[in-house]
Amino acid sequence: MMTSSAANLIPVKNLRPPTTRYRKGVKAPSLSMLKPGKQNKKLGNKVSVKMWKGMTMYSLTLEERATCPTDCEQWDNCYGDNMPFAHRFDHTNPNFISYLEVQLRALNEKHKDGFVVRLHVLGDFYDTNYVDQWRHWLDQYPNLHVFGYTHHNHRSPIGWWINQTNRIYPTRFRIRFSDEFNTHFSAHVGTDTALSGGIMCPEQTGKTDSCASCGYCWSSDQPVVFLEH
Repeated sequence: MMTSSAANLIPVKNLRPPTTRYRKGVKAPSLSMLKPGKQNKKLGNKVSVKMWKGMTMYSLTLEERATCPTDCEQWDNCYGDNMPFAHRFDHTNPNFISYLEVQLRALNEKHKDGFVVRLHVLGDFYDTNYVDQWRHWLDQYPNLHVFGYTHHNHRSPIGWWINQTNRIYPTRFRIRFSDEFNTHFSAHVGTDTALSGGIMCPEQTGKTDSCASCGYCWSSDQPVVFLEH
């Protein structure tokens, strides 16, 4: 039997949930994993301003925590804890990459003027091969544009590859590094814009209706600050 003093020696991190709290929300890959932005009020349907104007928005949702770096500063305050009905697609399923590629190929043919994929509403880049896969798709599908956020440190192996992809495709791949103050292309949670030198998210503060009508996160190199969710 474990004594109370021994129990106190267990690292708190080991007690943190390693997966989503909503196991029924994890779905097998399908040919409809890329959801139209019009289904998400925050994202919006078609970009109406700045870079990527006129492009249609889509999003991809993976399983939070299971795909995320364990040192994520928002691990215990995960956005996914407030999304019990979200469909999180299983990245471990052998069909995940091939089904995603089928969708990207179809969207590349459909949207001759370009389309945007928001990575990841939930979840993150789960390994370097996955980052490299997006680089391959950017080469293969010239109409593809990507934006999103990652909790990988830009100096970590996965973060390094993400940063390299940002540099190689500066007008088509725009992934911000969350909770980092030593990178120019970053995102933060809080209320102090002066600390980061950025602006408060216009969608969260009601200054714009959606990401599609704002465009700041993929058009500016300056930091963005999000309210605590």
